[in-house]
Amino acid sequence: MMLLAVASLNVAAQGHNRFNPAKFKADLERFITVEACLTPREAAAFFPLYDEMNNKQRVLYDKMRELRRMKPIDEERCKKVIAEIDQLEIEIKQLQSNYHARFLSIISASKLFDVIKAESKFHRQAMRNAANPWHR
Repeated sequence: MMLLAVASLNVAAQGHNRFNPAKFKADLERFITVEACLTPREAAAFFPLYDEMNNKQRVLYDKMRELRRMKPIDEERCKKVIAEIDQLEIEIKQLQSNYHARFLSIISASKLFDVIKAESKFHRQAMRNAANPWHR
């Protein structure tokens, strides 16, 4: 037990479990750039628009998270919250669709397809690493 406690303190002291948003963003951009074979010019035009989309999505996801945290006390309010969450999910998809159309003016459809796949792959890997920090 003592050895486990000391090892835990050592890991915490090293800050391995701290989330660094700037590093995460840089790693994501680097990963997407490589996986989708974006040129420096494409990446320079693509990522500001990509960040804009993500910022707008984050607002909607935050609203959904707030709604999911609550447990309404009656059936009518539960129905209303479910409808609000459904509407937010639709708004997120519409936002993605609008930005995908804008991305296509910057990169080809095949590269956008690769960007979408790379983003998903990166997030899966990040979740795996967060869940199992000893296998990095």
